[in-house]
Amino acid sequence: MNVALQLKHDCGGEFHHEHLCYIISQGFNLTDGQGYRALIESPAFRCDHCGRRAKNGANLCVPAKL
Repeated sequence: MNVALQLKHDCGGEFHHEHLCYIISQGFNLTDGQGYRALIESPAFRCDHCGRRAKNGANLCVPAKL
């Protein structure tokens, strides 16, 4: 995914700081690999905006159940 697209997208949600698109743009996946893996292991949701998958829909801007 294009990083510029991620940074431009803001779902406007109160909890955007918990969404994968935001935390990855801040380098969380690089600084806390174990914490990042915990968010994406055994995904149950897919973001209809960026396509990322997560265990919890709260970590996605536009979650859709898999």
